[in-house]
Amino acid sequence: MSSTISINNSFIPSGRPIQFGLLATAVLLGYVGPFGSTQAFGQFLSTIFWALVILFSIGSVVALRRLVEVRTRSWNDFRRELLLLGIFTVVFTPQVHLLLWLFDRSRPLTLATIAELGAQVAVISLWIAGMRYVLQVWKKEATPEAQPSQRPRLFDRLEGAEDAEILRLSAEDHYVAVSMSDGSVQRILLRLSDGIAEMDGIEGYATHRSHWVAASAVAGTRREKGRVFLTLTNGEDVPVSRGYQAALKDAGVLA
Repeated sequence: MSSTISINNSFIPSGRPIQFGLLATAVLLGYVGPFGSTQAFGQFLSTIFWALVILFSIGSVVALRRLVEVRTRSWNDFRRELLLLGIFTVVFTPQVHLLLWLFDRSRPLTLATIAELGAQVAVISLWIAGMRYVLQVWKKEATPEAQPSQRPRLFDRLEGAEDAEILRLSAEDHYVAVSMSDGSVQRILLRLSDGIAEMDGIEGYATHRSHWVAASAVAGTRREKGRVFLTLTNGEDVPVSRGYQAALKDAGVLA
């Protein structure tokens, strides 16, 4: 009886476009008159009838889906949808029969008519559920899976740096000082060249034989008494030696 019988939580009507679509659906059904509704009620009452059917079906399926999902968390989707279909048919069929009786008091209230209506509700619900499944599969296949972001290998050597970013690397004797965006500095026993290699393709610049900075950490440049510095987002100044200035100019970091 309804074209909105199987609707999951992501299809709960919200927003003007969807509300307009539901209204247009009710008007269309009122005009077409499925199951002889227009002939029995007239076009105006048939439109109202189908609008109520749509609202009742949405309210029922949303409430039932929440109830079923809470109690079937360990079930697979097929079993859950099958259970929901059965419960919905049992719950929604009396609602439709009541609406039909309110609009047509001459409609007989017999077990045979209720059974026939229940079969119609079940078949249409099964059809809508099948179409919904096909659309979900199509959407899943059409949407590329998001690739998990991989942090540079150097983070494996650091402690408590889950929410911070590496701003620069500096050589200190046999250690590399790793300056982080959270203000911390960690020293690890490593050559600077190996530390840069473990940044795994993160864009950055060597400014000195003892310094490397991440491109995203560069906030500006500064000159003082003939010396050139890169100013980082944390306010630190990193010296740029003459031998590295040409490469930084080619990269557009220095003017």
